[in-house]
Amino acid sequence: MIPFTEFHLRQGRHLMLFLVIVPFFIYSCDAVDSEREFPISDRDKLARFSNEDFVKANPDYFEAWELALWSEGGLRPDPEEAVMFLEHREAIRSQFAEELPEVDEFFTLPWVPGSLIVGADIRHIEDVSDGFFRYSSQLPFDLQPDSIAFLDHQDFSEHFFFLAHFDELINVEEAARSWRQLTDVRFTDPDYLAVWAGTPFAVYPGYVNDDYYYLFYRTTYVTERTTLIKVEPRGLQGWRAELVVSFVPGEQPPSSARNIIRQIRSDFNERFFDQTSLERVEELQARISVDR
Repeated sequence: MIPFTEFHLRQGRHLMLFLVIVPFFIYSCDAVDSEREFPISDRDKLARFSNEDFVKANPDYFEAWELALWSEGGLRPDPEEAVMFLEHREAIRSQFAEELPEVDEFFTLPWVPGSLIVGADIRHIEDVSDGFFRYSSQLPFDLQPDSIAFLDHQDFSEHFFFLAHFDELINVEEAARSWRQLTDVRFTDPDYLAVWAGTPFAVYPGYVNDDYYYLFYRTTYVTERTTLIKVEPRGLQGWRAELVVSFVPGEQPPSSARNIIRQIRSDFNERFFDQTSLERVEELQARISVDR
């Protein structure tokens, strides 16, 4: 029988300590890993933008995707541009959301993503069947709709209207230009009727003098506060948001801020309201209402 010595006692204590500490260490690491959602790397964010289901289900990523779509104006946005806008909004929200709740509002495209209003010659109404418009096969595959929904029309109308829906998050403003080339398609526009209300949007992005700005409006029935925030170029600590000015009706911001706000609104309206001016909205509504 081997005698029980002080050495064995020390070894036993070490073993007991090891058995207590290691499970706690493993549990602690698992807990940290399971909760560590942010920050994530640019590469991981970029990978998430390749998953369209994730983008659609995550409001922050969806907003960044729409900002990139609006900024570039092409059929699809650059995912790297979307990552930039995601980080812009993360910086703004983390720095100002508590004192300026309106900065937590989401940017909204001036039309419904993936929905295109099409007006075609009534002679081709039979060419729309089973959710498919025969002439859309003349378009590239990614511009062919995933589904079609009729809008009502009268028997003696010269045109009929339908909504072409795209599952992919493409820029229907750009798609509309291609659809106008189809046989006897007389009218195409993004579905801005669903979002247009004649009131300011909550968030206006702007690129003025090589700087990124975001214009926010706190509104109920009237504007209660206007806020302008500039996003500084990315540094070692990421993007930094800087409050330029925040004011209520009756106050006058500095002239430099007024000029930037005016430029942002002008650029937005020039692009948006040439498609969705009050006159054009009324024209489209009149066309569709006549055809009901």
